[in-house]
Amino acid sequence: MLVSMAKVHVIGHRSRLDQTLAVLHQLQVLHLIDVSDDATAPLPPLAVDEQHLQRIEDLRYLRARLGSLLALIAHPPTPPGETVEMTAEGLYRLREDLNELTPQVEQLVHRLDDLAHEQDILPRHVASLTKLLPLVPGLAELHGYGTAVLLVESRHAAVLGELNAQLMEKLSGNFEIISDHVDHNTVGAVLVFPRDHSDEVQAMLGREAISRVRLPKQYETMSFREAIAAMKRRLAELPAEIAATRNALDELVSPRANWTAAASYLEKHLDQLSAIRHLGATARTFVVSGWVPATAVHELRDVLATQVGEEVIVESAQIQNGEVPPVLMHNPAPARPFEFLVRLLALPRYGSIDPTLLMALFVPLFFGIMLGDVVYGAILLVLALAANHRLRNRPSALRDLSRVFILSASWAVAWGVVYGEYLGDLGHRALGLEPIWINREEALEPLLLFAIAIGATHITLGLLLGVRQALRTKRRHELVERLSLLLTLAALFTIAAIVADFLPRGLLTPAIAAIVTALVILMVLGGGMGVVMAPLELIGLVGNVLSYLRIAALGVASVYLARVANELGAAAPLGLGVLVATLFHALNLALGAFSPTVQALRLHYVEFFSKFYDEGGEAFRPFGTGAEIQPAAS
Repeated sequence: MLVSMAKVHVIGHRSRLDQTLAVLHQLQVLHLIDVSDDATAPLPPLAVDEQHLQRIEDLRYLRARLGSLLALIAHPPTPPGETVEMTAEGLYRLREDLNELTPQVEQLVHRLDDLAHEQDILPRHVASLTKLLPLVPGLAELHGYGTAVLLVESRHAAVLGELNAQLMEKLSGNFEIISDHVDHNTVGAVLVFPRDHSDEVQAMLGREAISRVRLPKQYETMSFREAIAAMKRRLAELPAEIAATRNALDELVSPRANWTAAASYLEKHLDQLSAIRHLGATARTFVVSGWVPATAVHELRDVLATQVGEEVIVESAQIQNGEVPPVLMHNPAPARPFEFLVRLLALPRYGSIDPTLLMALFVPLFFGIMLGDVVYGAILLVLALAANHRLRNRPSALRDLSRVFILSASWAVAWGVVYGEYLGDLGHRALGLEPIWINREEALEPLLLFAIAIGATHITLGLLLGVRQALRTKRRHELVERLSLLLTLAALFTIAAIVADFLPRGLLTPAIAAIVTALVILMVLGGGMGVVMAPLELIGLVGNVLSYLRIAALGVASVYLARVANELGAAAPLGLGVLVATLFHALNLALGAFSPTVQALRLHYVEFFSKFYDEGGEAFRPFGTGAEIQPAAS
């Protein structure tokens, strides 16, 4: 649901401004509004001088320097437990400290990067040279000769013949190329040539089809055997050198525990300094304008009275026409993971309907109806529980998604029992397990009717919510439109019931009359294009309902793929059969996790939300969370 918002003005004496902003920053309950955008603010906007703006820029630069330095350090120093308040002298010492230590820290960090890179690439060079070593002739060990290691794709091996012809012309035969297949797709070659002709040889090697293996500079003049031996010695030395460099960095940084605390202080202080530009003020008074959750207004008053004093008061302000409060969603714990699915589309507008609870109910249900297999559902449930446990201390969209899958997989297990599906028909074949309701392989017609019934219920609910939303916002055009669509839907299903002999045929004429009446109303509402758009809207309504047939279609596809897996497994020898069946079931499980999720979301975003969802809300960004101040919505 959407949290009810109240508009407030925090008014006080200028001497209490810094203290008030500090308390508001700590509380994180006030979404600030620039007073120049608030017609109800009792004071004019505060005039900010150049000195204030310069201080903000200086502190931003200091924060950026400190942040970039801390980002270079793998394990920043742990800040002290107490809150750090930076005086002008403290900020000066911090600048001096950064000026002195930044070059040293950067040097050590870059040294660590170089050593780690060296530790990464040397084993690859050793492996390559060891493989190519048999190709190196005795000539490569002689002084005055250089070597070049070349790799060529087998399909371009003819380029080595062309290179040989060019070298014969330039070097008069004073060279040697030895080549052999390094692997199935690559030919390795070693070129031995006089160092006096290095420039000419390098020019000839600049071909697209030739890839030259370049050794690190310090090994280029060595023979292959010498380079391999030197690289192995270097690899043995690297761990101690890396450890020594890390120790030097720790010794330099560890005593500066105040850096992390200073970064936090600068972030907080900059928020407060930046907020001042958006306040109202006179020589003696200030006003802070903003939105607060209605339930937090009393807390805001109490905390300010306790921590700042009676010089600061909180007044409720009237919401003007055209002002739209920011949106804060607050739902029961089981439904909260679904809030990010709503945000994937757009935030609902303040005062409209938050569909989170509805998604928490229907998305897992639709998923379970589509997948509907006990074993598949159990596997997904275990995976989702493991992912949720791994991400338990890291709030993120992935953690929310894991919780969505926990509910969805649970429904898949439940519907698997209803359908009697355990790895498709394997449970029936091996254990004689029977469905509680229907066998999806055989009872296709009831399954399709069930999907249409789900669609009709879901769309009807969406239209009823649309009627409620239109009544609340007093939008008569939308109200009449939604009522007309509801009338049409009721008439269509009355006709379907008459055809199936569930209702008397005497109701056919009133049902047709209802459809014609709804069509006429929609034509009138559509104005000049109503004659065209009204029939299309009714056809679209029917299409919306029929879209829910995908619930049955995906389920049946999953059933038949599981059956194919079981039959292939049974037809092959035991070991091969188990392998083939496992691969097909794994594929089916992957499709069963992806496709029902996408289709369940599509049915909500396209078919369901279009009947009532009013998007375009501005997110609630409380002061103190690092969010920028937003102008008042209009």
